[in-house]
Amino acid sequence: MDMILHHYDLSPYAEKIRLVFGLKGLAWRSVQIPVIMPKPDLMPLTGGYRRTPVLQIGADIYCDTERIAVEIERRHPTPTLFPSSGSGLAAIIGNWVAMSLFMPSVRYPFGMNTDKMPMEFHRDRAAMRGAEVNLPAMKAAAGKMHNRLRAQLGWLESLLEDGRPFLLGDQAGLADCSVFHCVWFVRRQGEQFAAALAPYSRVLSWMGRMDRVGHGHPTEMSSTEALEIAKAAKPATTHSGDPGDAEGFKPGDRVSVTSEDTGRDPVTGELVRLAPNEIALKREDPRAGEVVVHFPRVGYDLRRG
Repeated sequence: MDMILHHYDLSPYAEKIRLVFGLKGLAWRSVQIPVIMPKPDLMPLTGGYRRTPVLQIGADIYCDTERIAVEIERRHPTPTLFPSSGSGLAAIIGNWVAMSLFMPSVRYPFGMNTDKMPMEFHRDRAAMRGAEVNLPAMKAAAGKMHNRLRAQLGWLESLLEDGRPFLLGDQAGLADCSVFHCVWFVRRQGEQFAAALAPYSRVLSWMGRMDRVGHGHPTEMSSTEALEIAKAAKPATTHSGDPGDAEGFKPGDRVSVTSEDTGRDPVTGELVRLAPNEIALKREDPRAGEVVVHFPRVGYDLRRG
Protein backbone atom coordinates (compact mmCIF):
# COMPACT_ATOMS: atom_id res chain seq x y z
CA MET A 1 0.00 0.00 0.00
CA ASP A 2 1.30 3.46 -0.91
CA MET A 3 2.95 5.67 1.67
CA ILE A 4 1.32 9.11 1.38
CA LEU A 5 3.09 12.09 2.92
CA HIS A 6 0.95 15.15 3.64
CA HIS A 7 3.45 18.03 3.72
CA TYR A 8 4.56 21.29 2.14
CA ASP A 9 7.91 21.98 0.53
CA LEU A 10 9.30 24.47 3.08
CA SER A 11 8.38 22.43 6.15
CA PRO A 12 11.58 21.57 8.05
CA TYR A 13 10.08 18.53 9.77
CA ALA A 14 8.80 17.28 6.41
CA GLU A 15 12.36 17.54 5.11
CA LYS A 16 13.39 15.09 7.84
CA ILE A 17 10.96 12.48 6.52
CA ARG A 18 11.74 13.21 2.87
CA LEU A 19 15.36 12.38 3.74
CA VAL A 20 14.25 9.14 5.39
CA PHE A 21 12.62 8.18 2.10
CA GLY A 22 15.87 9.14 0.37
CA LEU A 23 18.05 7.01 2.65
CA LYS A 24 15.85 4.01 1.91
CA GLY A 25 15.36 4.78 -1.78
CA LEU A 26 11.59 4.50 -1.42
CA ALA A 27 8.72 5.48 -3.68
CA TRP A 28 6.05 7.59 -2.00
CA ARG A 29 3.06 9.78 -2.81
CA SER A 30 3.22 13.52 -2.13
CA VAL A 31 0.15 15.49 -1.03
CA GLN A 32 0.78 19.22 -0.70
CA ILE A 33 -1.10 20.79 2.22
CA PRO A 34 -1.58 24.44 3.21
CA VAL A 35 1.18 26.08 5.24
CA ILE A 36 -1.36 27.56 7.67
CA MET A 37 -4.84 26.65 8.84
CA PRO A 38 -7.42 25.83 7.64
CA LYS A 39 -6.35 22.42 6.32
CA PRO A 40 -9.73 21.06 5.27
CA ASP A 41 -8.54 17.81 3.68
CA LEU A 42 -6.09 16.92 6.46
CA MET A 43 -8.33 17.35 9.51
CA PRO A 44 -10.69 14.49 8.50
CA LEU A 45 -7.69 12.16 8.61
CA THR A 46 -6.08 13.35 11.84
CA GLY A 47 -9.10 14.46 13.87
CA GLY A 48 -7.53 17.83 14.66
CA TYR A 49 -3.78 17.27 14.67
CA ARG A 50 -2.48 20.11 12.52
CA ARG A 51 1.31 19.80 12.52
CA THR A 52 3.36 18.86 9.46
CA PRO A 53 4.04 16.25 8.18
CA VAL A 54 1.49 13.43 8.45
CA LEU A 55 2.02 9.98 6.94
CA GLN A 56 -0.98 8.04 5.63
CA ILE A 57 -0.88 4.34 4.80
CA GLY A 58 -4.39 3.33 3.80
CA ALA A 59 -6.59 4.13 6.80
CA ASP A 60 -3.69 4.31 9.28
CA ILE A 61 -2.54 7.87 9.97
CA TYR A 62 0.85 8.54 11.58
CA CYS A 63 1.56 11.83 13.40
CA ASP A 64 4.92 13.22 14.58
CA THR A 65 8.14 12.53 12.70
CA GLU A 66 9.48 10.19 15.39
CA ARG A 67 6.45 7.91 15.02
CA ILE A 68 6.53 8.25 11.23
CA ALA A 69 10.19 7.27 11.02
CA VAL A 70 9.70 4.23 13.26
CA GLU A 71 6.82 3.05 11.07
CA ILE A 72 8.80 3.47 7.85
CA GLU A 73 11.65 1.49 9.42
CA ARG A 74 9.26 -1.26 10.53
CA ARG A 75 7.82 -1.65 7.05
CA HIS A 76 11.08 -1.14 5.14
CA PRO A 77 13.94 -2.21 7.44
CA THR A 78 16.66 -2.28 4.76
CA PRO A 79 18.75 -0.18 4.62
CA THR A 80 18.31 0.58 8.31
CA LEU A 81 17.91 4.04 9.82
CA PHE A 82 20.17 2.86 12.66
CA PRO A 83 23.41 1.69 10.97
CA SER A 84 25.82 2.68 13.74
CA SER A 85 23.86 1.96 16.92
CA GLY A 86 20.45 0.96 18.15
CA SER A 87 17.42 3.18 17.86
CA GLY A 88 17.86 4.60 21.38
CA LEU A 89 20.65 7.05 20.59
CA ALA A 90 18.84 8.31 17.49
CA ALA A 91 15.70 8.83 19.58
CA ILE A 92 17.66 10.77 22.22
CA ILE A 93 19.18 12.98 19.52
CA GLY A 94 15.73 13.49 17.99
CA ASN A 95 14.38 14.58 21.36
CA TRP A 96 17.27 17.04 21.80
CA VAL A 97 16.50 18.49 18.37
CA ALA A 98 12.80 18.90 19.19
CA MET A 99 13.42 20.43 22.62
CA SER A 100 16.55 22.52 22.02
CA LEU A 101 17.77 22.90 18.42
CA PHE A 102 14.55 23.38 16.46
CA MET A 103 13.31 26.61 18.05
CA PRO A 104 16.46 28.71 17.55
CA SER A 105 16.75 27.32 14.02
CA VAL A 106 13.35 28.78 13.11
CA ARG A 107 13.02 31.72 15.51
CA TYR A 108 16.34 33.26 14.48
CA PRO A 109 15.35 33.69 10.81
CA PHE A 110 11.72 34.42 11.71
CA GLY A 111 12.84 37.20 14.03
CA MET A 112 15.09 38.72 11.38
CA ASN A 113 12.43 38.39 8.65
CA THR A 114 9.36 39.32 10.70
CA ASP A 115 8.34 42.24 8.48
CA LYS A 116 8.61 40.13 5.31
CA MET A 117 6.11 37.53 6.47
CA PRO A 118 2.32 37.85 6.15
CA MET A 119 0.30 38.56 9.27
CA GLU A 120 -1.81 35.47 8.58
CA PHE A 121 1.30 33.35 9.06
CA HIS A 122 2.19 35.09 12.32
CA ARG A 123 -1.34 34.58 13.65
CA ASP A 124 -1.29 30.92 12.71
CA ARG A 125 2.02 30.18 14.41
CA ALA A 126 1.05 32.18 17.51
CA ALA A 127 -2.12 30.09 17.74
CA MET A 128 0.01 26.93 17.57
CA ARG A 129 2.00 28.17 20.56
CA GLY A 130 -1.12 29.28 22.44
CA ALA A 131 0.17 32.87 22.45
CA GLU A 132 -0.63 36.30 21.06
CA VAL A 133 1.19 37.78 18.07
CA ASN A 134 4.06 39.95 19.35
CA LEU A 135 6.24 41.07 16.47
CA PRO A 136 8.51 43.37 18.54
CA ALA A 137 9.30 40.48 20.88
CA MET A 138 10.09 38.23 17.90
CA LYS A 139 12.50 40.81 16.51
CA ALA A 140 14.12 41.35 19.90
CA ALA A 141 14.65 37.61 20.38
CA ALA A 142 16.50 37.09 17.09
CA GLY A 143 19.94 37.76 18.57
CA LYS A 144 19.34 35.43 21.49
CA MET A 145 18.12 32.70 19.15
CA HIS A 146 21.21 33.17 16.97
CA ASN A 147 23.46 32.71 19.99
CA ARG A 148 21.63 29.55 21.03
CA LEU A 149 22.01 28.22 17.51
CA ARG A 150 25.74 29.03 17.44
CA ALA A 151 26.33 27.11 20.65
CA GLN A 152 24.67 24.00 19.28
CA LEU A 153 26.38 24.26 15.91
CA GLY A 154 29.61 24.21 17.91
CA TRP A 155 28.54 20.90 19.47
CA LEU A 156 27.90 19.46 16.01
CA GLU A 157 31.25 20.71 14.74
CA SER A 158 32.98 19.03 17.68
CA LEU A 159 31.10 15.77 17.08
CA LEU A 160 32.52 15.64 13.54
CA GLU A 161 36.12 16.45 14.56
CA ASP A 162 37.28 12.83 14.34
CA GLY A 163 36.57 12.77 10.60
CA ARG A 164 33.43 10.66 10.67
CA PRO A 165 31.27 11.40 7.61
CA PHE A 166 27.97 11.27 9.49
CA LEU A 167 26.90 12.05 13.04
CA LEU A 168 27.10 8.51 14.40
CA GLY A 169 29.60 6.91 12.05
CA ASP A 170 30.25 5.91 8.47
CA GLN A 171 26.64 5.80 7.27
CA ALA A 172 23.79 8.28 7.50
CA GLY A 173 20.80 7.42 9.64
CA LEU A 174 17.81 8.87 11.42
CA ALA A 175 20.03 10.94 13.72
CA ASP A 176 21.40 12.79 10.67
CA CYS A 177 17.91 13.38 9.26
CA SER A 178 16.74 14.69 12.65
CA VAL A 179 19.51 17.28 12.88
CA PHE A 180 19.80 18.18 9.21
CA HIS A 181 16.29 19.56 8.80
CA CYS A 182 17.09 22.38 11.24
CA VAL A 183 20.25 23.61 9.53
CA TRP A 184 18.58 23.03 6.15
CA PHE A 185 15.85 25.47 7.20
CA VAL A 186 18.39 28.10 8.27
CA ARG A 187 20.25 27.77 4.97
CA ARG A 188 17.00 28.08 2.97
CA GLN A 189 16.34 31.58 4.30
CA GLY A 190 18.98 33.32 2.19
CA GLU A 191 22.62 34.40 2.09
CA GLN A 192 22.60 36.13 5.48
CA PHE A 193 21.50 32.95 7.20
CA ALA A 194 23.72 30.66 5.16
CA ALA A 195 26.60 32.88 6.33
CA ALA A 196 25.72 32.03 9.94
CA LEU A 197 26.74 28.45 9.13
CA ALA A 198 30.03 29.42 7.46
CA PRO A 199 32.30 29.11 10.54
CA TYR A 200 31.38 25.44 10.90
CA SER A 201 33.29 23.81 8.06
CA ARG A 202 32.73 20.22 9.18
CA VAL A 203 29.02 20.85 9.56
CA LEU A 204 28.94 22.31 6.03
CA SER A 205 30.74 19.27 4.62
CA TRP A 206 28.30 16.97 6.41
CA MET A 207 25.39 19.01 5.01
CA GLY A 208 26.78 18.49 1.52
CA ARG A 209 26.80 14.74 2.06
CA MET A 210 23.23 14.87 3.34
CA ASP A 211 22.14 16.91 0.32
CA ARG A 212 23.19 13.99 -1.85
CA VAL A 213 20.85 11.61 -0.01
CA GLY A 214 17.85 12.98 -1.92
CA HIS A 215 14.17 12.33 -1.31
CA GLY A 216 13.57 8.92 -2.84
CA HIS A 217 10.93 8.73 -5.57
CA PRO A 218 7.89 10.94 -4.94
CA THR A 219 4.87 11.29 -7.20
CA GLU A 220 2.11 13.82 -6.67
CA MET A 221 -1.34 12.93 -5.39
CA SER A 222 -4.35 15.15 -4.68
CA SER A 223 -5.70 15.51 -1.16
CA THR A 224 -9.14 14.35 -2.30
CA GLU A 225 -7.64 11.14 -3.71
CA ALA A 226 -5.88 10.53 -0.39
CA LEU A 227 -9.20 10.90 1.44
CA GLU A 228 -10.84 8.45 -0.95
CA ILE A 229 -8.06 5.94 -0.28
CA ALA A 230 -8.59 6.23 3.47
CA LYS A 231 -12.34 5.79 3.17
CA ALA A 232 -11.99 2.70 0.96
CA ALA A 233 -9.44 1.05 3.26
CA LYS A 234 -9.63 -0.55 6.70
CA PRO A 235 -7.11 0.21 9.46
CA ALA A 236 -4.47 -2.51 9.74
CA THR A 237 -3.77 -1.84 13.42
CA THR A 238 -4.52 -4.69 15.82
CA HIS A 239 -5.71 -4.16 19.40
CA SER A 240 -3.05 -4.47 22.08
CA GLY A 241 -2.46 -2.98 25.51
CA ASP A 242 0.60 -2.09 27.58
CA PRO A 243 0.84 -4.41 30.61
CA GLY A 244 3.31 -2.04 32.25
CA ASP A 245 1.20 1.10 31.86
CA ALA A 246 1.17 2.87 35.24
CA GLU A 247 -2.03 4.82 34.47
CA GLY A 248 -4.26 1.85 33.78
CA PHE A 249 -5.24 2.64 30.18
CA LYS A 250 -6.82 -0.26 28.28
CA PRO A 251 -7.90 -0.80 24.67
CA GLY A 252 -11.49 0.34 24.33
CA ASP A 253 -11.07 3.38 26.59
CA ARG A 254 -12.38 6.67 25.26
CA VAL A 255 -9.30 8.91 25.20
CA SER A 256 -7.81 12.15 23.93
CA VAL A 257 -4.24 12.78 22.80
CA THR A 258 -2.68 16.26 22.92
CA SER A 259 0.79 17.50 22.06
CA GLU A 260 2.72 18.75 25.08
CA ASP A 261 4.36 21.66 23.24
CA THR A 262 2.89 23.33 20.15
CA GLY A 263 -0.30 22.59 18.26
CA ARG A 264 -2.23 21.48 21.33
CA ASP A 265 -5.37 20.43 19.47
CA PRO A 266 -6.75 17.26 21.10
CA VAL A 267 -7.55 14.20 19.02
CA THR A 268 -10.25 12.01 20.55
CA GLY A 269 -11.26 8.44 19.88
CA GLU A 270 -11.17 4.84 21.10
CA LEU A 271 -7.80 3.56 22.31
CA VAL A 272 -6.80 0.53 20.25
CA ARG A 273 -3.06 0.17 20.89
CA LEU A 274 -0.76 1.28 23.69
CA ALA A 275 2.96 0.63 24.14
CA PRO A 276 5.73 2.43 26.06
CA ASN A 277 6.14 4.90 23.19
CA GLU A 278 3.06 4.33 21.05
CA ILE A 279 -0.55 5.47 21.19
CA ALA A 280 -3.11 4.54 18.55
CA LEU A 281 -6.76 5.54 18.64
CA LYS A 282 -9.68 4.80 16.33
CA ARG A 283 -12.02 7.49 15.12
CA GLU A 284 -14.54 8.07 12.33
CA ASP A 285 -15.12 10.92 9.93
CA PRO A 286 -17.72 11.28 7.16
CA ARG A 287 -15.03 12.01 4.56
CA ALA A 288 -12.25 9.69 5.73
CA GLY A 289 -14.27 6.82 7.14
CA GLU A 290 -12.83 4.77 10.01
CA VAL A 291 -9.16 5.56 10.62
CA VAL A 292 -6.59 4.81 13.30
CA VAL A 293 -4.39 7.76 14.28
CA HIS A 294 -0.93 6.94 15.66
CA PHE A 295 1.27 9.03 17.99
CA PRO A 296 4.42 8.50 20.01
CA ARG A 297 3.86 8.60 23.75
CA VAL A 298 6.87 10.78 24.55
CA GLY A 299 5.78 14.37 23.98
CA TYR A 300 2.04 13.64 24.06
CA ASP A 301 -0.52 13.72 26.84
CA LEU A 302 -2.97 10.79 26.95
CA ARG A 303 -6.16 11.34 28.93
CA ARG A 304 -9.51 9.62 29.36
CA GLY A 305 -12.57 11.22 27.86
